[in-house]
Amino acid sequence: MGQNENVTEIRDQRDPKQKLIVHNSNIAFSEFNNCYAEGCKFHDISLPKVSISYADLRECDFNDMNMINGRISDANLTGLTIDGVNITGIAIKNAGANEPVLFDNLTIPNSSIVNSNLSNVKLENCKIEGLTIDGLNISKLIEEYKAKHE
Repeated sequence: MGQNENVTEIRDQRDPKQKLIVHNSNIAFSEFNNCYAEGCKFHDISLPKVSISYADLRECDFNDMNMINGRISDANLTGLTIDGVNITGIAIKNAGANEPVLFDNLTIPNSSIVNSNLSNVKLENCKIEGLTIDGLNISKLIEEYKAKHE
């Protein structure tokens, strides 16, 4: 134990339930292993460098948070809604969907989509100035097509 460090250990206490209420405390470097923690609430909390692995996070709500340089990997995000977020510099890699995905009101100028399967993808009511696919300027192609077919 370090100086001014108090360790409280709760071990193998599945019944009766243990309820911890922690206020205005420093619990840095605490560990929770093989625990059932449904309905836990964390409010106004600092969790830099937290590590969560092998976790069931169904129906969790993450609101008003800072995840700069965070990482989500090997996750099942089926049905997840990400709303009102700043995704500057985000990288989504090796992802797939068995059902359609919706990108609505997205602003991603100067971004790239590479090595992706975009079969049957629809772009509707989108600004496409400068959009290229394999080097072809799409807005220019649409203008040319319209001019020929008017």
